[in-house]
Amino acid sequence: MFTGYVFSQQTYNINGLRDLTNYWEINASVGANEFLGDLGGTKGKGQDWLKDYTYNVNRILAGVSGTYNINNWLAADVGFNFAMISGADSLIHNTGDFERWRWYRNLSFKSNVYEGYADLTVYPVMLMYHKRVELFRFNPFVTVGVGVTHFNPRTKLDGKWVYLQPLNLEGEGFPEYPDRKPYARTKIYIPINFGVKYYFNNRFGLSAGMMSRVSFTDYMDDISTTYIDPQLFYKYYTPEKAAIASQLYSRSLTPWKVKPDIEKADHTDKDSYITFYLKLSIRLDKKLYIYYPIL
Repeated sequence: MFTGYVFSQQTYNINGLRDLTNYWEINASVGANEFLGDLGGTKGKGQDWLKDYTYNVNRILAGVSGTYNINNWLAADVGFNFAMISGADSLIHNTGDFERWRWYRNLSFKSNVYEGYADLTVYPVMLMYHKRVELFRFNPFVTVGVGVTHFNPRTKLDGKWVYLQPLNLEGEGFPEYPDRKPYARTKIYIPINFGVKYYFNNRFGLSAGMMSRVSFTDYMDDISTTYIDPQLFYKYYTPEKAAIASQLYSRSLTPWKVKPDIEKADHTDKDSYITFYLKLSIRLDKKLYIYYPIL
């Protein structure tokens, strides 16, 4: 595309695209969000990453962010996303393989998720040619950052939504399980993005990417360890609250197999969710004093 240019210390614009250095961009994102945790999944044994990806539990993500282009190959972003996640064992196609244990478990949840993050984006092709070309029309990118996410799992009982964390369905906070503390619903996470950005002109750009998250919780879906004795709910809760908890701690299709300390979920793997998204970027005029960087 640019082989006809004779390179020197001067940079060249291609198709009229100019260097992004010191420019700000505002962004709006929309995507399809998929929960990857203990609930739901595909046939066989549940595993990390995309093995348990299923389209039927995709939920929406919407976000806004601001980008400061440090130079033409490195940018800093801050943003906020609203997303939804869900999972249901009943949606698994039960073939009688390892997935049958999750299908028999028959649990489900959904949650709204709120994310705030800051990250750095590297454009590797621009990094290689940043001294010779101002900006390519297509730019692959890699992004890594840190963020805070808030979730609050809930499920339906008799047609009503019930929030699960206050019920401590695995004995969190009970003296009988001193190693199980009530989990926090606000946690740190690490967002990792891969994708490509296309510049229509010097004002508008469109990114297509995949965002994965390294989380530090196994309770986005409210399950992590083992079943407990449901009589403990009546020991520590009011009769009304205990009745709800005893109905929700297990909804197994094989209830005779549910016993205290029987494994309910794999506590060695943290929950996560992945997003395939589009992001529209609008470059701002850096001469406006409101956001013009002080150099």
